[in-house]
Amino acid sequence: MNNLKIKIFKIVLFLTIVVFNENIYSQLVTNGNFEVSDTGVVTGNEVKGWLIQVAESISPAPVFEIIDDTYQNGNKALKISIGAIATNQWDIQIVADSIPSENEKTYYYSIWAKAEKPGAQVNFTVGNYSYSEYAALRPANLTTEWKEFKLTFSVSDNQTIIRAPIHLNYAGNVGNVIYIDNLKIIAEDFGKTPIIVEAESGIVGSNFLTEQDGDITFVKTSKNYIGLSFPEDSNSVISYQVTVEDSGKYNLFAKVRVGSGTFNDDSFFAGKGFGDKNDTSANDWVFVNGLGSAGFSAVEDYVNDFGIAGSEVWKWINVTKNFFPVDSTQEYFYVSLDSLTNTFQIGSREDGLDFDKFAFGKANLFYTVNDLENTLPGSETMEGPDSSKFYQGPPYAEGMPKFLGNAYGDIQDNIFQNYWNQLTPGNAGKWGSVANSIDTLRWNWNGLDRAYNCAKDNNLIFKNHTLIWGQQQPSWISTLDSAQQIKYIETWIRKVGERYPDIDMIDVVNEPLVNHNPPDGINGRANYKKALGGNGVTGWDWVIKSFELARKYLPNSELILNDYGIINDNSATTSYLQIIKILNDRGLIDGIGVQGHRFELENTSTSTLKYNLDRLTATGLPIYISELDLGNIGDTGTPNDAKQLELYKKYFPVLWQHPGVKGITLWGYLEGQMWQTTCYLVHTDGEARPALDWLVQYIKDNPVGVEEDLSIIPDRFELEQNYPNPFNPITSINYNIAYTTKVSLKIFDILGREIQTLVNEVKSPGRYNISFNAQNISSGVYFYQLTAGNFSSIKKLIVLK
Repeated sequence: MNNLKIKIFKIVLFLTIVVFNENIYSQLVTNGNFEVSDTGVVTGNEVKGWLIQVAESISPAPVFEIIDDTYQNGNKALKISIGAIATNQWDIQIVADSIPSENEKTYYYSIWAKAEKPGAQVNFTVGNYSYSEYAALRPANLTTEWKEFKLTFSVSDNQTIIRAPIHLNYAGNVGNVIYIDNLKIIAEDFGKTPIIVEAESGIVGSNFLTEQDGDITFVKTSKNYIGLSFPEDSNSVISYQVTVEDSGKYNLFAKVRVGSGTFNDDSFFAGKGFGDKNDTSANDWVFVNGLGSAGFSAVEDYVNDFGIAGSEVWKWINVTKNFFPVDSTQEYFYVSLDSLTNTFQIGSREDGLDFDKFAFGKANLFYTVNDLENTLPGSETMEGPDSSKFYQGPPYAEGMPKFLGNAYGDIQDNIFQNYWNQLTPGNAGKWGSVANSIDTLRWNWNGLDRAYNCAKDNNLIFKNHTLIWGQQQPSWISTLDSAQQIKYIETWIRKVGERYPDIDMIDVVNEPLVNHNPPDGINGRANYKKALGGNGVTGWDWVIKSFELARKYLPNSELILNDYGIINDNSATTSYLQIIKILNDRGLIDGIGVQGHRFELENTSTSTLKYNLDRLTATGLPIYISELDLGNIGDTGTPNDAKQLELYKKYFPVLWQHPGVKGITLWGYLEGQMWQTTCYLVHTDGEARPALDWLVQYIKDNPVGVEEDLSIIPDRFELEQNYPNPFNPITSINYNIAYTTKVSLKIFDILGREIQTLVNEVKSPGRYNISFNAQNISSGVYFYQLTAGNFSSIKKLIVLK
């Protein structure tokens, strides 16, 4: 096994590559702006790329002259002085000659012209050598200012060489001077094709390795580097001279493979724009980090947003759009017409990140994986599936007392709000996705902005995810001392609160349990737990500090603790309850997050889930199922509709109907865009899987957890038997109110002593539900009494501990 299979080192390396092909990168007209011709009078074929043709009968003959004192672009133009004319429009003409073409291809023709005096006219034409025209502007009326004239044409007669004559034989031109400049004929895909740069094609430095993976030749480094602002040195420099077809702003793409170390194998440096960079200047470089959960691998995927591809697969990343700082004053990869060839440099930081190739594509275009792989033109719009085939709304749980939400992915999603009434960002809310640089002014909020705006624009509940976590955190944070770390942690939380003032709820700490994912530096996790206070006196001081900061900077948000493997494990629930009590005693926690991934639920008994949900509900805090996904057992094999439906029927009712659960967030729904690949609910063509059809009908039939439902007006007062009964420690009591009146609902012991008042207020007509928490009373028989106006009813309940 070679040393590339072992997790080794980190480094920086610069890449500079040479790519040039004169035939590909020039427009089709040779010398269209006359720049390669010497100044002076010219005749016949003395102008490269052109033929000057004048009828012998014309006297005085027109004078054609290359000049450098009047021009539209560049430094030269063609001047034509006309003293007499003949019979035909083409008796005075200059012809752009030997222009390559392809059959059935569309081309754009553009030329600039003006005259010294008004009244000048010319014909701009393009055709074959049999004098058939594909397009013509006849006549074009010139003004005394430079003016652009355009044509669009297609070659339909199988010609591979065409011509573009300009006719000047018009009476209005006699005694006048005409200027011509910058004739350009380009194919419709001109400038749209990505420029591909093979990573191994440069001069390899001593710290640079070239390896083979099947038919892919890729590069990586032989040592690691821990710097965060600029490359280590210039020992691994490779220079690429990248030549593009057209001017404009370009995006940088990279085809990479993240190693088994995931977030320890996923960073590099990119030069901030074209040009030679100073390897000791932070202003010249962008630190690109967080590639472990970014990018696209499916051929039809547009490489536009952050992406969700994982590690150990070849994938394309849109580097500029998602990892460069947002700075409207800086054109990072801008190319001018005067300089189509530029130097490009990158620095490789971690040995576990493999580079296959880079690409540059016009920033206003969209490129799929297939476009980048096969050097195909980009598109002006992203062509997604027909949205009319997807569910058109309203959200499934709209108007219900419990929300049914979903994770908002890192791919643009314009149909999300049709399905769900709550939104959680998938990766965009994680610190590592925002803070690729230690410079807070360069933090990239694009993905989180998009998720937040989607929620607020569509009146969805916005639950942000997450502030503190051991995974997907900035790699630079672990290199700082505790004093610096706490400063950046507080800055991070403060900026979230300032930028998103209407966050409804937020996962403050994610996966804090020991051996889950606290930021303790173990197993590659971020290492800043000590800066937050470490275990401290309580054992959870670092969690307390996190919630204190969240309460300070997000005072209007519901603060939530979130973890996995809880309700399927009695011991984990016990540990979780210890943290919750510590936070609850200090008034720092508002809700409990319980992840619901398939690997937590698929082999768990429903009684265990109910038991632990009861234990969490006894805290008096609402429970939110935060990351529910169900599919194949083990998430392996071809997606099995029957198995997914079976699992949803088994587990979803336990979660949805439990009185302590106030909302459920699924962890993705679209095919090809989920972490657990068999767990999607909607196919790419919009068709729902059977599990989703069942789920939708189930919640319609079971809008549980209602405290007040005025849409249902009972015709009589009623007190229902509590459920479950016997219970420990939570039970649910339903009752009906027929008309507006003062209502009381009280609990009594067997001796008739009042234990607790559950309701004591005026109620409107409707059906009501309330939970009774018997955590603080002993086992035994108790009674509950509903009094409403002249109505009174008593029923028995049993606490069994």
